[in-house]
Amino acid sequence: MTAARAEQPGVLPITTKSKQARDLYLRGMVKLENLHAEAAFQDFHKAVQLDPDFALAHIIISFPTVDPTAEPSEQVAARDRAKAAKSKVSKGEQLFIDWVSESSEGHMIPAIQAMNELLEQYPKDKHLLWLAGVWVENQQEMSRAIQIFERAMQVDPKFAAPLNEGAYCYARQRMFDKAFDAMKRYTALLPNEPNPHDTYAEILRMAGKFDEALAEYRTSLKVDPGFVESQLGVADTYALMGEEARARSEYAIAISHARSKMQAAQWGLNSAITYVREHDYKRADDAFRAVAHQAHESDLPVAEAEAYRMMSAYQPDSPAALQLLQQAEQVLMEKHNVPPAALQQELAVVLRERALRAAHDGNLSLAGVAVAKLSQMSESSHDQLIALAYHGAAGALLVAQGKYEDALSQLEEDDRNLNSLKLMVIANQNSGHSDTADQISKKLANWNEPTLEHALVTPEFRPKETAGSSFRRM
Repeated sequence: MTAARAEQPGVLPITTKSKQARDLYLRGMVKLENLHAEAAFQDFHKAVQLDPDFALAHIIISFPTVDPTAEPSEQVAARDRAKAAKSKVSKGEQLFIDWVSESSEGHMIPAIQAMNELLEQYPKDKHLLWLAGVWVENQQEMSRAIQIFERAMQVDPKFAAPLNEGAYCYARQRMFDKAFDAMKRYTALLPNEPNPHDTYAEILRMAGKFDEALAEYRTSLKVDPGFVESQLGVADTYALMGEEARARSEYAIAISHARSKMQAAQWGLNSAITYVREHDYKRADDAFRAVAHQAHESDLPVAEAEAYRMMSAYQPDSPAALQLLQQAEQVLMEKHNVPPAALQQELAVVLRERALRAAHDGNLSLAGVAVAKLSQMSESSHDQLIALAYHGAAGALLVAQGKYEDALSQLEEDDRNLNSLKLMVIANQNSGHSDTADQISKKLANWNEPTLEHALVTPEFRPKETAGSSFRRM
């Protein structure tokens, strides 16, 4: 093996015996950064066909957060091929492989150590900084992700990809002025790409500006009719507006163009949520079970478990809800060719739901068992997503015990989850912090993200005529 690119100071070397494979990899990275994931991964797959020992291309294929179309079994296989070629590449590439593979296997401390060392050794690699920022963002650490994206922009002020992700990070922290400013700069750098319009649409939607969001999604589809993510965005927006039948027809179009079974399953879950908004729980059950069945047939255990977990959330009968959560847990405990971290993260959310349901019912013993299990998982994994599930579950148990101040210290760690925000309202009201409770209630009323929690929690905090007929705000 030889380094097909002369090493540049502060930039990760790329080791491959094929110049064509290297060129495909670099071209794929640009496509990936501009959210053309399908075309990007076609280039990565061609690269590893030309050089089966091209470890960097293999590890990108396995990267758990950059391609929503990737099948889990494909990610596992690519990770294993990268590890097999690890001894043939540079020290920096070995660190990259360690970071991604340890993360995939649920070993977060060595993963973070490898990532930090990698960024320290290669501070001028904008592509590496972008990938690290995306990974940190998906760990829900928005402030740190913004810092990493800003470092990438300092390396190359015309590098557009960090502006896109930075805008999302600002919007998720309800810092919409900064998000819109980042979007203006992003759009100026990529005037002929669909994704700036897609991202701008999503941020407009988060701010409650639904008609403007729909216009931007449609502009994105005019720029590139094959940019199916914007078709999903149209569906999600109609769902938030309360036009659930229209949303389902738009979801059906998106699903018909999904690039993988995993993507189709995730979008099928979004479509099923529309029945929950309509309080048509029989059809919701049927829709979620259909997704679960298809996911089972396709060996997609996380999506299958998600379907059962989501079904549990709106069941009026607690034994039925707990049975669904048990079914979800059983799916995750079976042997699957899936990154272990993904299974553990979904299991944490299942346990969290069990704790919430049990605490609500006054079954403090059952809630306590779930919280204890989550505590152990969090301490052993150091996975931020598992830690968030633990904080939310522990907060729910403490609210049920009437320990409101202690509950707030837990719930404040999980302040992007609507169930935790709702519990924060209750805890603040019972602690005499009425002003804080009112502020959080207003935040919940103006929350616009197409999730099941939004469908179940947000209507309680909106005017009845708004919540009952339409989700349109602002």
